[in-house]
Amino acid sequence: MPLRSSEKKGIIVLSFLLTGFFVFPLLIEEDDTPFFLLTQAEIPDSMVQLSTHPASPVKRFELNSVDSVSLTKIKGIGPYYASKILKYRKRLGGFHTPLQLKEISFKYLSVDSLLDHFYADPKHITKKEMDTMSFKSILSHPYLEYGEVQLIFKAKKEWGTITYSLLEQKKILAPHKLKKIKPYFK
Repeated sequence: MPLRSSEKKGIIVLSFLLTGFFVFPLLIEEDDTPFFLLTQAEIPDSMVQLSTHPASPVKRFELNSVDSVSLTKIKGIGPYYASKILKYRKRLGGFHTPLQLKEISFKYLSVDSLLDHFYADPKHITKKEMDTMSFKSILSHPYLEYGEVQLIFKAKKEWGTITYSLLEQKKILAPHKLKKIKPYFK
């Protein structure tokens, strides 16, 4: 049975790996000389470059007031990712911490590399009153799901008015969910 080209490549790679794992170590042990490594590497002075100026500090942006033009100045953020950040900020009501950027799905960007560029000032968060909001507007908040919004409106029917403190007292939502939405609702 003839072998496919991918199978032939696999056999060749396997032979190289087996040679590297079994044959080369035996050769090194027999000769007592380094096979791949130089005994003492010397680097010419012309190749060594020392940095004479310290690294410049990273320019930091406040997440709740930054605009798309400023966001695109950060390496890795183009207009598409800038608009995703701004749309998410609008849905949330503002960022409480830069770690919330991890909640946005960035396909080709590591959020951890961006965290040094941002800080969040919670004073800029727009707190909303649940009592005056419609079902649909509360449901549009990224941290609340349909079932939870139904519980909130059920409580509103029962007690007439709804606030964050009432949700907390009556334990309408789970404690971790209450902690998550606390910065956004009065």
